[in-house]
Amino acid sequence: MKLNDDKRLRLLEHVVINVIPSDCNGEESMIFNTTRRTLRVKGQALHDVESIILPLLDGSRTIAEIRATIGEKLADSSLNQCLEFLMDNRLVEEYLEDTSDLDSRAYLLPQISLYHELGFDQKDAQKNLANARIAVFGLGGSGLIAAINLATAGIGFLRLCDDACILPSDSLMMSGSVLNKSGAFRGVEAAQQIEAIGGVTRTEIVTDALTDDATINPLLDDVDLVIVATDAVSVNLAYRLNRLCLKMQRPLLPGGAAGVEGTVGPLVFSKDGPCYLCYRMRSMACSKLPEAQLAIEQFLNRERRSQPRLRENLPIGQMLVGSYLALEAVKMILGLAIATDGKLLHLDLLGTKLTHNVVLKKPGCPHCSPQKGNREQGTGNREQGTGNGKR
Repeated sequence: MKLNDDKRLRLLEHVVINVIPSDCNGEESMIFNTTRRTLRVKGQALHDVESIILPLLDGSRTIAEIRATIGEKLADSSLNQCLEFLMDNRLVEEYLEDTSDLDSRAYLLPQISLYHELGFDQKDAQKNLANARIAVFGLGGSGLIAAINLATAGIGFLRLCDDACILPSDSLMMSGSVLNKSGAFRGVEAAQQIEAIGGVTRTEIVTDALTDDATINPLLDDVDLVIVATDAVSVNLAYRLNRLCLKMQRPLLPGGAAGVEGTVGPLVFSKDGPCYLCYRMRSMACSKLPEAQLAIEQFLNRERRSQPRLRENLPIGQMLVGSYLALEAVKMILGLAIATDGKLLHLDLLGTKLTHNVVLKKPGCPHCSPQKGNREQGTGNREQGTGNGKR
């Protein structure tokens, strides 16, 4: 940020500033504390900076107007030095007069300031989130938590895809009103909760049966990211999304809770990297009884529906997984480094551990390493892909 007399500067709202009286050397200390860091500056007459300059950094005055207001109370060189320090350390942001709803929402200001401190230009981060389009498949368990967190982060559009209805067990993850809505679509309730947040997020509810490519393809066509809550959808749908997202080059982020464990990732995007099926095949191959695990997986694959009897999870596991799914999505939209690129996050609830595991590409995977002559699979009774379980 260059020093320009026409600019308006605003001190970040979450900065806590404290001036410590002079020491034996006659130097004062000024401490700037934010949510991410603590800066300490030593000098003389820092109490003048606190009482004269900082109150003027509210965005209502240009730098030229600040100079005129200060007058002879402080030399121009001292004012320039102070402003340059604040800008170099991203303790102030340029205030732009913008009448759009996004920029005038008072409750977003601290969050925008945090993005500014992270290194983003002004409100670009919030605008990028507001322009993002994400499809969430499975609105029970971790999928619901992910959707709500994405809405609070300011994602502009969420496509809520779930053909399942609310069960009594869903009351642990949804509002108390769900108890009176058993039998209603989970996506409808999720949309109502997001609407109650009162943010900028628009929602689209999809309750069609998600059992064929013709239905799912249009849902992936215009989104930036696809999230699938593996604890809230059928195994068949998770595999189908894996294959279709690879084909359409749409990033896919899977995740779900299972008992006292949870997994997030791997992010599926390129055929050069591992996909969700690669992870599942390697997971089955490494199990104590690979053949039995494969048989269960194939049985669940044929069912083509959500398996509520497998949802004996600690609710906090779904909350953690859903939050990590949303976090990875936000970082991806903002262009920050993500933890699930070629890796799987594993949550051990009993051990309170989070581990990062590298997922290797499975040679011969029918989704990301198709063999010559193979027909496109997935339009029959079950999604093809679960192999023989061998590594």
